[in-house]
Amino acid sequence: MKPLLLCLTTLLVSGCATVSMVSKQAIVETEITQNQSEVRQKSEAFETLAQNEGWVSETGGMAGLAHMLFGSDGKQQASSAQTYAEKVAASSGDPAEVYSAVADDATRAAATLGELDRLADTLLDNGNVARIDLISFESALVTAQKSYRNFAEATGLVETRGKDGLPAAEDALRKFARTIDGARASADLMAGAYADNGEA
Repeated sequence: MKPLLLCLTTLLVSGCATVSMVSKQAIVETEITQNQSEVRQKSEAFETLAQNEGWVSETGGMAGLAHMLFGSDGKQQASSAQTYAEKVAASSGDPAEVYSAVADDATRAAATLGELDRLADTLLDNGNVARIDLISFESALVTAQKSYRNFAEATGLVETRGKDGLPAAEDALRKFARTIDGARASADLMAGAYADNGEA
């Protein structure tokens, strides 16, 4: 009977120690996972926002996927995808209204990308960059660059018809470009941190 009690006591003591150690490790891992998850979520949210607002065309993305999955219906949907310049009526709309739309969209894009960039900075400070976070962030950066090109294209088209409101659009585009440059630098740092983690 004594050996049995001794075994049970040993198991209980060792079990308590193990639970305690795992709990501390779990807390650390949970904090890291939540941080990484937030970068992924914000990256995906930025891409969804860009598509929903028409900053980037879905052709080759969701519409292209629909074409592959559903054949002719998908093809019709892809061909009807509207460009950003068409969305804001850059070739026919009132110049002041078009410039205002571009300025508003560029400002919103810069603010959203800036929030994502600050999350990337926090992740870098923690020194633990996961591959999926890097991929998600880089994908959002590509979407931001495409959005900028579409904003600039629309501005160039309307500029041939009038310049009332152009300074505000150009100012918003410059700020967005600076935000993209900052995010690009963060992406480079994240790639370096991920490589270092891999080597370690």
